[in-house]
Amino acid sequence: MASTPLARVPPSGRRVARAAAWLSLLALAGAPEPALAAPPGPGAWHDDEEEAVFDVPAPPTLPGLTRRDPTFTFEYTAAVIETDATSRAGGRSAFAWYSHGEMEMPLVPRKWFVGAVHDSAAASVPGVERSILLGSPELYGRGVWSSVRGLSSGGGFGVVIPVPRDVSPDEAEVLRTARVVRPWDETRFRDLTLTFRPWFDMRHITGPFIFQLRQGLDWSLVVRGLRSGERRTDIRAHTAFYFGYRIAKPVGVGLELWEVYQLTEGLRDDRRATFAISPSVRFILANVQPALSVLLPITTPLRGDVASYYAARLSVGFSFPTDAPLPRP
Repeated sequence: MASTPLARVPPSGRRVARAAAWLSLLALAGAPEPALAAPPGPGAWHDDEEEAVFDVPAPPTLPGLTRRDPTFTFEYTAAVIETDATSRAGGRSAFAWYSHGEMEMPLVPRKWFVGAVHDSAAASVPGVERSILLGSPELYGRGVWSSVRGLSSGGGFGVVIPVPRDVSPDEAEVLRTARVVRPWDETRFRDLTLTFRPWFDMRHITGPFIFQLRQGLDWSLVVRGLRSGERRTDIRAHTAFYFGYRIAKPVGVGLELWEVYQLTEGLRDDRRATFAISPSVRFILANVQPALSVLLPITTPLRGDVASYYAARLSVGFSFPTDAPLPRP
């Protein structure tokens, strides 16, 4: 049967049709949680709406803010460093290695977390005996608030526990060279120095795009006798920004931008700020997320201790799924 034009419908029928249309629009506008909890646009590639918003892959350096399961992240960095002409290496190339391990446990999944971090570093510097140095451990806690629309924000507080060490002149030169490849965590290699590390986190997800920011301060206190020219306290600011794009379900690319700024006196102005960039590609598997990246300085490396460097990094994130029920954000 042919459809009847609207003009031939009686006025009462047209009024009923208009009323039905308005009721449908009102019902859609008033739809509560399911409509609001939809994934943030196409490109999330998840069957679970909450997983698309909260359980996104973590950047190589920054944490996955709203992960539901315990995680362990291992990072290994290899660098070629052009030493300064005034150093014992006399401007020749040095090689450095840096390993980073971090374990994080959710107290309340996707909301409250505690974690522990430990680093080690080594370098082969011309004219200096090779050595391996262990960093001081860091313990931290953090919390995060999340929205089903893709916005998360929170903060944390870490403490680097001072460990006594007797560093020889050769080891001091190795440390001075190796620490430039991870300048935002240099405080873990200071001798008998207690460091408090508060920070603020923010992340926004829209479709396949991820934007994440961390800003923090390191306030260090030397708890031993001061050496010549050494300060009792030191304050540094650090900022990290990550922009990521999910190319496909198992692959994501991203770019990290880092700044470390020395706030206390004792350095020339042109050596206070350190900038670095790190493009990366990450592979997202079921419970393993390996990532490859390079690290390049934009301006003067940390405190001008070396002339320049470039590094390659391999980071692997492991998650350990649990069957615990999740609270709804």
